[in-house]
Amino acid sequence: MNLANQLTMARILMALAIFPALMHPSLSSHLAALALFTAALVTDWVDGYVARKTNTTSAFGKVADPIADKLLILGALIALIIHPKLDIPIWGVFLILARELIVGGMRTLAAIQGKVLAAERWGKWKMGFQSGAVLLMLVILVLKDVPAMPGWVFHLPYHLTVLCVLATWSSGYFYFRQSRGMIEKSWA
Repeated sequence: MNLANQLTMARILMALAIFPALMHPSLSSHLAALALFTAALVTDWVDGYVARKTNTTSAFGKVADPIADKLLILGALIALIIHPKLDIPIWGVFLILARELIVGGMRTLAAIQGKVLAAERWGKWKMGFQSGAVLLMLVILVLKDVPAMPGWVFHLPYHLTVLCVLATWSSGYFYFRQSRGMIEKSWA
């Protein structure tokens, strides 16, 4: 397994560790989740850079990288829902999850047809936006008990989630448009 794929696997393990850390009510667990999330974002950038620089892109990486991204973002969002002070809309997280499942289905159709549906520019922008939004939500969670924290800060996660829904479904539209012929071919 090459270095880029090892970093992707490390990101999957970090995503799996972030979820229970966010479910625990202690500040130290939330700080650990924030540190792991930040490290996972760094490995996301580094694994792509390494794969391109060393010309070691692989079919495994093209499939595992988006899975790692989804585990990281969706795991964090689902765990953050239990913190009512953050005002994260459940419907927004559901819509993000639904889009990811639909695109996952399109990737499966592509694989059945012998193709790899790799991440496109819009998907990368979506991931960047989601990453920044979740990172900010984690910072708000860590700082939630700071007495001087203005009340409006706790409504920010709601608006960030709505923007994530818009970015997520916009990129999903581009995946659908790109894959429309393949989808129609599978209906025959």
